[in-house]
Order: sequence, then structure tokens, then C-alpha cells
Amino acid sequence: MSANRLEVSERPEQFPTAEPRVSHPQPVNRRRAFLGVLGAGLLFSPAQHVLRADERWSGKQGEPRIPRDLKPLYPQDVPPGQVRAKLYELLGCEPVPGQVAFKTGETETTDDGLRLTKLTYRNALGEEVPGVLTMPVDASPRSMAGIVCMPGTSGSVERLVDPEFRRAQPGRGPLIGWGRELARRGFVTLSVTLRGTTARHISSNHWQKHIRFLAPYGRGFMGVMVDEALRAARILSVTDSVDPKRIGLTGMSLGGNAAWYAMACDPTIRAAVPVCGSVGSMAIGIHEGDVERHSSYWYIPHLLRYFDHPRIVAECITPRPFLSIAPTEDEDMPRAGVDEMIRVVKPAYNEAGYPDRFKVHQPPGRHVYKKQYFEWMAEWFRQHC
Repeated sequence: MSANRLEVSERPEQFPTAEPRVSHPQPVNRRRAFLGVLGAGLLFSPAQHVLRADERWSGKQGEPRIPRDLKPLYPQDVPPGQVRAKLYELLGCEPVPGQVAFKTGETETTDDGLRLTKLTYRNALGEEVPGVLTMPVDASPRSMAGIVCMPGTSGSVERLVDPEFRRAQPGRGPLIGWGRELARRGFVTLSVTLRGTTARHISSNHWQKHIRFLAPYGRGFMGVMVDEALRAARILSVTDSVDPKRIGLTGMSLGGNAAWYAMACDPTIRAAVPVCGSVGSMAIGIHEGDVERHSSYWYIPHLLRYFDHPRIVAECITPRPFLSIAPTEDEDMPRAGVDEMIRVVKPAYNEAGYPDRFKVHQPPGRHVYKKQYFEWMAEWFRQHC
């Protein structure tokens, strides 16, 4: 096993896409299993006999892949200037109101010069989102940038505001306490536990049913998380010590996905830094990514009929400051997809006159949050937010 492989903190970061298998064949259970993945938007069966063994299929025999030359059905061209509106529609969310109601809980002043306040707010579905607002005790009014911090699938707000800034194990495991550490560096942070995390999901079955029931209403789980991220940004913007024009978003893995999609949706966000956030190309991710990594929230229905990640970033994020940290061996985001995003987006920033506002770090390594990535993120916000 390579040194890079040892750095993987949690594998896989996803939920099962079908009902548990049983030890003896039962037609009813097989039907339920198929309907489970069908409802999650995954139209395949892993059985080898349904796979064609020719060059049109990606992956090894037995993997649930689709033909490489498959084209989107009923593709539609989206005129310039209308990508954001179509993205809102595809994500299944709507613009977040300017003011978001929230409730504050207990406040703690710590020995490291911070003030931590627990709070909760409701997402578009009426579900409660837990968060912790962290700021330096000597913060002046409207003087600081506010950053929404979002964890990966197995993370939580408790991990983000842990007093120790460390890896879970020496040299490996998830990064702990980075939302609190960012506040120590002179930012106001709001760390939240997103809907897609295991901390907020009741069970795999409950997760998949929720996705199924929302789909006919035109709502998706990525949209739910984008909504939660932007509501957190609204709360930061009315915090006394925060300059409302200096709001940023960052997150790891699941949280990174929410960060870049939310920035694409909302032009008031100043900057974003997704870490291992799977921004590159959905098409390449489908054909070349690890099929066991993403849960169904990532596969946004119908997205490729209209555009892929590169055009979203080029038209909905440019020219605002955007840094993506994309390790070259990240199982969630094939390097070829990241390279394609760079090929499309870099010229857009150059043409806009802000080449320094777009950057992609591609260090060797896999899907893990290293301290060096944190330093890149903190410096990006220091420069641009």
C-alpha cells in the first residue's frame, strides 16, 4: 500500500444506494432494491449479465458503468446569462431571502481569545440546521470577513470547532478544528452540519426515501445543501463584526460541493475555496471516477443536458475569487475532469481581466484534508476576502 493511500481518512464518504442484500433470492426484495436505486436517480443494475463487454462501456466487467459515447437525451442550449437560473432549477432550490431567522443558544468565551455562540436555523424544508458562530473577542464592528465552514459527509460542527487543530491520527485521518482555527486567524466563522452528513441522517433507507419523495417536486438534495450554505451566509452578513460584502464559503468533500455550487448560485458571495470538492466535470466523473464514492446527491438529474461544471464556473463564478484544491489522486474528482475545468475557466478569468482570482492547487495525494490545504485556504481568504 502506498504512502498516499494511507492518507485516506474515510472511505467511502457516501450512503448505500439500495436496500441491504439478503442471503436468499426473493423476487419482492429484488424489486425493492431496484426501485431503491431507481428512486435515487441511478438507472443501472450491477449484475454482470446486463453489461455489454465492448469498448463502449467504461470500467471493468461487472462495474455499473454506462457507454462512453452516450449522449444526453434532448439536449438544450442555454444562452449566456441564463446559466444561473437554469442551475437553480436543476438543483431544485430557489434564491435565499435576504434575511434568515435564527435562534442563538449559549455563548462561551475561550482561553484562546474566541467567542463561540451556538445557533440554529431552518432550511427550505423546515429542518433545523445546527451551527456555531466563532469570532475573536476583540472584533470591531463590520471589520472582518465572514466564512461559512462545512464538513465532509462524516463530519459535524462539533469537529469543526474542536479546540485542537489537528489530524484525527498522527499524519492521517480527517482534519479537526479547522473552523475554529480559521477564527483564530482573524475571521468570523459559522460552522454548520449540512443535511448530507451522517450526523444528520437517520438511516440509509430514510436518506434514499427522502431523495425519492423530493424528486417529483423538482427538489434535489444538493439544492437543500446549497440552501443551507447560503442561509448560513445570510446569518454571517448580519453579524455585528462582519462586513456583509466579505462573505466566503469553504468546505471539505461534501462541504466543498456545497461551497462551489452555492457560490455559483449567489453573486453576493465574495470568494470560495472547495477542498476536494469534486468540481471538474460530472461527465468525466461518471466515466472515470470511483463508482463507490459519491452518493446519489452528486448526480444532479438532467445536468448534462444543459452544461457541465466548467461552464457553471466560467459563467456563474467568474470573475470572483475562486480557489479549488484538487489532489491528483482524489477518488472523487478525476484529474482529467479538473484539467478540463481549468482549460475552460482560466481563459474566462483572463478575459475578464482578473487572472489572479482563479487558482487550482493539484498536489499529489488522495481524498483527505491536509494542514497545507488549510493554509492555502486561509491565505486565499486573507488576500481576496
